[in-house]
Amino acid sequence: MVVGLALALTIAGCVCLYLASPNQKWRAQPLPGRPALVAGGLLLTAGLVAWIAALRPLAGLFVTLHVAMVCCFVFPYSAALRTFGRKN
Repeated sequence: MVVGLALALTIAGCVCLYLASPNQKWRAQPLPGRPALVAGGLLLTAGLVAWIAALRPLAGLFVTLHVAMVCCFVFPYSAALRTFGRKN
């Protein structure tokens, strides 16, 4: 249960950070910078706390970083695949 919550919080934080980027491709306009960055940071922090509660502290830190890294890698490519599929 805690692992699912931690995963959801970490992914939600990464989504907020991605949508605040001026180079994001999911929306026509990025989210307002400061509030989205603060929300993303708070969600990532909550995800880190949840991962630490589910695992040991060092493992929780590395799992948080790993999930964030995968999200930051996948989000731009998913947007590119979505626009590629529309043009064909």
